[in-house]
This record gives sequence, structure tokens and C-alpha cells, in this order.
Amino acid sequence: MKPDWDKLMDEFDGSPSFGIFDVDCTADGKDLCEKMKVTGYPTIKWGEPNDLQDYQQGRSFDDLTKICHGESWSRVRPKEFGLVRRENQRQD
Repeated sequence: MKPDWDKLMDEFDGSPSFGIFDVDCTADGKDLCEKMKVTGYPTIKWGEPNDLQDYQQGRSFDDLTKICHGESWSRVRPKEFGLVRRENQRQD
């Protein structure tokens, strides 16, 4: 799933209507993951930044792209919500 997620992040980088981010739950993102009740990996959350929901649909690039084009997502401000962009992630 990681290659499709990275491709999705690149596809929508700079979007004025929503953001797509990685959070490393084993490092700097640990507190955020605990707050969001992330218990398994990978986990996808989506929706309003203050009311993120578990994403339970398809996980291919095509599935994720359809959701991005079809849903009205709020603009997410990464620093406000402690989200970590891909450039800051550990590369395993």
C-alpha cells in the first residue's frame, strides 16, 4: 500500500481543498496516533480534521483517487494537528 499512498500524496500535493499525510506512529507521531486510537498499521483516517473517521474502502491508488475526487474534504493544516509530512518519515 505504501507505493500507492506515496503516489496519492504526490498527486494531490498542494491541493487547496484537502491534505494527504503520513504519520509515523512509532516516532514523532506516537501521541497523535494514541489520540486518534490507531491500533493497527496501516490505518487510514479521513474527514473533518476534528472528527477523523476510519476509512474502510478500497486501498488501491485508483480507489483512493476516486474518493479524493468524489468527497468534499476540509483543508487540513498539518502543523495545527501535529501531522508529519512524508519527507520527515523514517524510511524502513
